[in-house]
Amino acid sequence: MATSGPQSSSSEFSGFAELEKVGWTSEQGVAGYVELFSSASDLAIPSLVGKLEPPSRVLDLCCGQGNVTEALCKAGHTVVGVDFSPAMLARAKLRTPEAKFVEANAQALPFDEKTFDAVVCNFGISHIPDQQRALCEVARVLKPAGRLAMTSWCGPASSVAFQIFYSSVQRNGDPSVEMPEGPNFHFFDDKAASAALLSNANMMLTGHEQIDCYWDLDRPDMLADIFERGAPRGGTLMRRQPEDARRAIRNAVADQVKERCARAESFRVPVPATIVTATGS
Repeated sequence: MATSGPQSSSSEFSGFAELEKVGWTSEQGVAGYVELFSSASDLAIPSLVGKLEPPSRVLDLCCGQGNVTEALCKAGHTVVGVDFSPAMLARAKLRTPEAKFVEANAQALPFDEKTFDAVVCNFGISHIPDQQRALCEVARVLKPAGRLAMTSWCGPASSVAFQIFYSSVQRNGDPSVEMPEGPNFHFFDDKAASAALLSNANMMLTGHEQIDCYWDLDRPDMLADIFERGAPRGGTLMRRQPEDARRAIRNAVADQVKERCARAESFRVPVPATIVTATGS
């Protein structure tokens, strides 16, 4: 899976941008994420919401199906949710009708300067082609000393889930399968790199910590389903494999889950996350 640093412009990641657009605007892709992937993402929500002081006017960036928006509203915040996917926003509006939702690109937010007390982003930053540009937009719409709180998945060095999937693809996948270059999915796992990128956007890193997330699975092959049906990049990578390679990857994932993640009646697969907080200037 080809990745690069987040400093490249979105035009350099045009193939990646198209991949993400197709994945997040199709009802099938959205349903796969909500039904399979999002249970781990949901575990980060209390930590994310806990970083804010209510009542605040909050922008939920890349709000998806509105799960964070709902939690923010329940905590007493006034929330505007933004996403570029009409399919996600349709779910969000049904889930949290008291919030306002706007279809927009995170790299060009349709809000005035200094509009929000806080911005949150639950795992959305890694799906944005030009992360630097998006963070500059966050800084622009934040009030002075406003707070950013966002989550990002830890990399394979500390994530059993990503270790299992990546190693299974590397050992069993077809090396001729190409993926479009995109931003480093695990960039914000690096504290110093996070601080530098935020500083370039006129924000200051105030916190960088790991939080526990995981999937509890009924079957060991469900982890392959999560990556194949619940994530645009993983799904595209798997669909481009020859059938024998795809089958070998799925079998290798299941074998590792059985070996490393078995519990009494289920399989718990750790997928830790990084929560990053920052303040605007």
